[in-house]
Amino acid sequence: MTIASVLDALGDRGSEGLHTIPASATVAEAVDAMAQNEIGALVVNTEDRLLGGIFTERDLMMRVVKPGLDPKKTPLSLVMTRDIQAVTPGTTLEAALALMYVHRFRHLIVMDGPHLHGIVSMRDLAYHLIRHGEGRFEASIRLAGGPGT
Repeated sequence: MTIASVLDALGDRGSEGLHTIPASATVAEAVDAMAQNEIGALVVNTEDRLLGGIFTERDLMMRVVKPGLDPKKTPLSLVMTRDIQAVTPGTTLEAALALMYVHRFRHLIVMDGPHLHGIVSMRDLAYHLIRHGEGRFEASIRLAGGPGT
């Protein structure tokens, strides 16, 4: 199983539903967009419309709330994660999960060269693995009738 299969299963939550925001936007604007779309991360674009980074719920808590910054006055460019790790659509689920575990990410950007395909969360990958996995573990969860099975 690859990341491409996860993006296909996500449908409009994959590349078509990819939510981006300019780096010049405020944290408050990002929080509004995340809440309105019920998502945990936004792709942040530079003024040249290039990938500038990612803004996540963890960034909000650790870089805005904890130090007491004003979300209405703080631009995303000051608090977003710039050093991102991306995967390609051909990356296996196991490799993506390992990358997320090692680097303590909950979201991964999916890119192929300059083309941005989407963003996947650890939850997306775990759900896809359980739902479509072929191992004994996945089968036992499906038999137990866990959520979404």
